[in-house]
Amino acid sequence: MKTIFSGIYSWDGKKHDERPPIAWFPGSYHLHICEVERGTKNVTLLKPYVCIYQETGKGHSISADPERFMQHICHDFSLAVDRVLWVERSRLPASGDYQVIVFTKNGRLGGQDFYRISKRSPIGAEQQVIEQAAAESTAAGSPSIKQQA
Repeated sequence: MKTIFSGIYSWDGKKHDERPPIAWFPGSYHLHICEVERGTKNVTLLKPYVCIYQETGKGHSISADPERFMQHICHDFSLAVDRVLWVERSRLPASGDYQVIVFTKNGRLGGQDFYRISKRSPIGAEQQVIEQAAAESTAAGSPSIKQQA
């Protein structure tokens, strides 16, 4: 796997450009984005990127409504929402569970896409990719990013 970003992704809760802020309150998340390497040349992966995010405990939580967070991540890192395996990691050490977040395009109005959000447990192959990406995130020591919007 190739790490694209590993660090703290934060926002100040203010609007700085045409995009609405992730949330109107400041917050930050641990964020790890990596590109999955395919096993053979003839295989095209449907989701070649994995994005694992976890609350830092500082600031506003976006767990209940991660749509704007996803949109900012896609914009800032030039990712297509449907090409990313979105994973939320629980902050509670007892659970240690991962939740796969599925964004399904629900409509479009004035150039803005709207999504239905569902959460589910990862399936076998996803679990392996997630665990491999999570292991890399602890080994990577990338600098933090400060998101202004």
